[in-house]
This record gives sequence, structure tokens and C-alpha cells, in this order.
Amino acid sequence: MAQDLITSDKLYPVLGPYSHAVRAGDCIFLHGTVGFDAQGRLPGVTPGRTDMRAQCTQTIANMATALELLGGTLQDVVKVRAFLPHHCRPANAVEPSFDETFDAVYREHFQPPHPARAALQHTLFLADTLVEMEAIAVVNQPKQLIESDQLPPLRRPYAQGGIRVGDLVFLRGFTAQDRYGELVGRGDIRAQTEQTFANMTVVLDAVGGSLADLVQTQVTLPDWHGYQGYNEVYNRHVREPFPTRTTLQGGLGREELLIEIESVAALGGSRLTIDSATPQPGRAILQRRDDVIHSDQLAPGAASYAHGVRVGDLLFISGHVSADAQGRLVGSGDIRAQTHQVLTTLRTVLEHADLTMDDVVKTTVMLTDWRHYAAYNEVYQTYFTPPYPARSTIGGGLVKPGALIEIEAIAVAGARDSAVAVTNAAP
Repeated sequence: MAQDLITSDKLYPVLGPYSHAVRAGDCIFLHGTVGFDAQGRLPGVTPGRTDMRAQCTQTIANMATALELLGGTLQDVVKVRAFLPHHCRPANAVEPSFDETFDAVYREHFQPPHPARAALQHTLFLADTLVEMEAIAVVNQPKQLIESDQLPPLRRPYAQGGIRVGDLVFLRGFTAQDRYGELVGRGDIRAQTEQTFANMTVVLDAVGGSLADLVQTQVTLPDWHGYQGYNEVYNRHVREPFPTRTTLQGGLGREELLIEIESVAALGGSRLTIDSATPQPGRAILQRRDDVIHSDQLAPGAASYAHGVRVGDLLFISGHVSADAQGRLVGSGDIRAQTHQVLTTLRTVLEHADLTMDDVVKTTVMLTDWRHYAAYNEVYQTYFTPPYPARSTIGGGLVKPGALIEIEAIAVAGARDSAVAVTNAAP
């Protein structure tokens, strides 16, 4: 993938075909970083017990090391996705909750203005890991913190609305809280989705944009029973040309929350959208846009989202499962066949945007069963040229029956010729 590789004995050995981080232009993409030390050991002060504070501290130190090797710092980070295990410890009379500990350590290392952030609950690859964090940083460019009294009050260490860098706006993970911090629509997925979009609209209005500027959305639902209701509201708010979308099942910070949406918007400039040629919800059937490529090689989506969106040199690719051009599942029960199909689809999207697999700088992978990890890696590594893109792999449920894997990606035009990757030094 990258033309240059930096190795460091300060970073832990990777557990698959990925790099710790990749820099392309002014953007740095960090993989799902965990709290191993350089020898691959988890820190902690009490033998036999996991230590949330020690793991968070080491995780952020690893992120800082990778950024420094690529010419960045933690202050350059604009977006963070944190994955915490479903078994997060609640607060008790003796110890704070894992969430509280995570926030306390995070606040010590990320100084204001804090990045846009989402903290989600998923299963992690190793049983004793308590936190995994992926991030995007932008160097050499001024950053604008987006705030508004129309947004939920800030109670945790993240940007209230989001961070703007140039024409890109990184919105934090929004839920259905109103400007007073009260939950809207308890038990009602449609009402909660409406409030979530209302919060996103406030952020985009503040920078002269709108929902039409969205290029990427990442949605977390705790319960698939809400999928249809959320889609109904999503389709009303998101119009052509559509952003990309990934919808995963995971836990949220409060048990009453039914949805969280993270997003990226691009203000002004041209964009190219890669979509299916098959008519789908929200599409104009009789009149097609000049800035949209309609491909008969891509499956129709279930809602108002595109397969890929290119803005400038950046290409965002939706989360894809193993489906053929007619939307039928490929490789039932076969993780290798499904991984092949997903990566073939990603390659098709890239080709439509005049990019290649070697331009991919970051992937996020969802597996439904960790027993598939080795087999999926076998296939995955054949589609990329070392050094590999940065990557996060988490566990959870997928909406398509029979799907075993979903992969979303970000690519940068020219990365195959000029990107720099960083990883651990070979033993």
C-alpha cells in the first residue's frame, strides 16, 4: 500500500495484516489501538485483574507514539472512535465505572478543544482488552471547534458539536438528547432518530452547511428491531447525492438510547458518488445526476446511502457485506467466501472512483464470530500490498441474515505512491 514504512520498537507487535497508522497528505489514520506495551503485554498493577486506567493510559501512549512517528501529535486528532467491551464495569462504592475511568484518562491526555468522539460497546478480539481506539488526525491545518447552545450540554471530554478542518466537518456521535441534555423519545426509535438528525443539523447550520453535505454516516443500533423505523426517518432526512453509511449493532452509553450517528460532511467543492444502477429508496428513477456513477456491479441498498463518495482526494466507502449485484448473500456459512466477496465489492467501488486497493488507508471490520478471525485474515491480506492499511476489527451483529463480516474503508487518491505507514519493528 504505502511507498514508505517506518518501524519502531516502541510499538507492540500487530496481530494481523495491518499497520499501526498510515499518513497520506496531511491526514493520519490510526488503527484500532489497544493497551499493549512494546512487548505485547497488557499493563496492570494487580496480578490476575485487568486494569482499565492502565490500559487506557497505554492505549493513548501508543497512539501518541504512532502520531509522532508520522509528524503529528494528539492535538492534531479530529475524530476518535472508542470501543469498550459489553461487560463494562458499572460504578460501585469502591471503584468508578469503566466509562468514568476511560473519560478521566482521556481528559488527561486530550486537551481542549477535544476531538469529535463516539464511545461504543462491542466485543474486542482479546478477552482481557478493555479499550480499543481508532482515530483520524489532520496536521498543518487550523481547526475550528463547533459549539451551540442548541446542542446538548457538554458533560464528557469531546467536541460539543464537532471539529471543522478546511472543508471537512467531523461531527461527534449524536444521540437523542435535546439542548437540556434530556432524552427525547424514550422507547421510540423514530423519535430518537429525528432528534439525532436535529442535533446534526444544528452543527452543520453553524458552519453554513446542511445534511446535503454529509459524505459519511456511521450508525450504531443496540437492537435490530429498530432498523426499519430508523431507516424511515433516515430516508426522509438524507437526499441525493447520498452519503456512505455503515450500520452496526453495539451498545451505547445509556441503556435508554436506541441510536447514535457519527458523520463527516464536506462543505463546497465537487463530489463523486458511486451508487447502484438498481432503483432504490429515495432515488430519482427517471432523471439521474451527472455527479453519480450508477453501476450494475453493485447491489441496491436498503436505504438512502451510496456505496462510495469521493470528495477531493478522499474516498469514503460504505460498510459492505457479502452480497452480489442483486443483493443476494454470497458464501452462506463460509467466512473465506464472504471476505472475498466483500473485498471484491470494495475494489469495484474504488475502480469507479479511479482508485485501487493500494490507495486504501483505513478499514473497519465487523465480525459476528471471533473464531473467523484467522480465516478472514488469510483472505484479507491477499487483497492488499504490504505495508497494509490501518485497521480496526470489532465484534457484533450484522443486519443481513447470514452475513459474517462487514468492511468499511477510507481511501486517499495517490496513497499507493506517497503514503507512509508505521508499524512495530520486526522481532
